[in-house]
Amino acid sequence: MLSNDDKLVLIAGDNWCPVNCGETDKHKGFMIDVATEALAISGYEVRYIEMPWLRAIHQAREGKVHAIVGAFKDDAPDFYFPKVPILKLTPNTLFTLSDSTWTYKNQHSLNKIRLGAVQGYDYGNLLNAYIKSHRSSPNNYITLLSGDNVVSRSLNLLISKRIDAYVDAGPVVWYQAKQLGISEKIKSVGSVSPPEPAYIAFSPRLQSSEKLTLALDLGVLRLQLDGRLAEIANKYGLQEIHYK
Repeated sequence: MLSNDDKLVLIAGDNWCPVNCGETDKHKGFMIDVATEALAISGYEVRYIEMPWLRAIHQAREGKVHAIVGAFKDDAPDFYFPKVPILKLTPNTLFTLSDSTWTYKNQHSLNKIRLGAVQGYDYGNLLNAYIKSHRSSPNNYITLLSGDNVVSRSLNLLISKRIDAYVDAGPVVWYQAKQLGISEKIKSVGSVSPPEPAYIAFSPRLQSSEKLTLALDLGVLRLQLDGRLAEIANKYGLQEIHYK
């Protein structure tokens, strides 16, 4: 269990660049940069730890790290979530090969494809239910990956035609596709639901979580007011959110 008086804040997540990138990368991602600057205003120092997503949630739930990064509310509904969101994404944008004729129309259209997804990710109620009901299908409709580098591994499955479509947040997929040199080989074919806020969410186990959540909110508001939030977002090619 972490000390509640420590000024070092441990934030964990899997590589979901440009939202949060590699632990040893020079640029660690939009949300990590924002958290680092926002929490520094209240005297905290951020350390980002890269690990598989399900392990990050478990470590935070056990109080071994302070927070997870890139979380939607249904990822960990028992966590402390800030009141001020800093980024809005749709977690369920569908991608296919460029020459594919399939497009997303409704839930029934998913029955015609082999879908790739990441174990433990929140894709919204409709797609979560579809994945849960089809993951044990003998027809192999769903391929769920876990562990490290899940986005690049999933895109490689798509390129090698082992799946027909991959679902994830658009900016994350396009960023990774550019890194892999396959941007011209894939296309977006629709999203299951509208964009929603993504957060840094704090451990339900630690007494310091409420204080840290407030400190992050106050810091983000300061960054919004002085224009720094927009600067960080532009560095990563992201559009930050301003809530009135």
